[in-house]
Amino acid sequence: MNSLHRLAQAYSTTPWRKQISTGMLILVLLLGMILAASLYLDVTARTLALGRAIIMMENEITEVEMINAHLRTQLGILTSSAMMEKRALEMGFRRIEPDEEIYLIVPGYIPLDQSLTASHPKKAQSVTYSLPPIYTQSLIDWLREKLDDWAFFERGSRP
Repeated sequence: MNSLHRLAQAYSTTPWRKQISTGMLILVLLLGMILAASLYLDVTARTLALGRAIIMMENEITEVEMINAHLRTQLGILTSSAMMEKRALEMGFRRIEPDEEIYLIVPGYIPLDQSLTASHPKKAQSVTYSLPPIYTQSLIDWLREKLDDWAFFERGSRP
């Protein structure tokens, strides 16, 4: 009996072993929380960096669109009839008189349809950015939609 008691006492957990295991459990939990917090901070930092990059790219796109619009305006000014006439006069050309006109008939030449090109100028295309509805819908709206679909299905299947 005495040897059995000694054996049980040898394998029983001593108070200092219980304290060490409790301390290790707390340490492991603390380490897990620190790891989760560091992962959260890493994901947040990456998201922030990508957001900044997107904003910078959108700003560059806007700037390039503004430069493009400015260049189109300058091209329109330079190719206007008043400017073309002014430059032609500066280069030595002159207006002709009606009796100086000579019309040439060129076989096989098909003239452009001037009514189509003059009446339909190209409009500047604007780029619009929109997210698909799946990304703009809240969780509550999604749940409401799914419940409505389910209720409609249930009502539709019963007489």
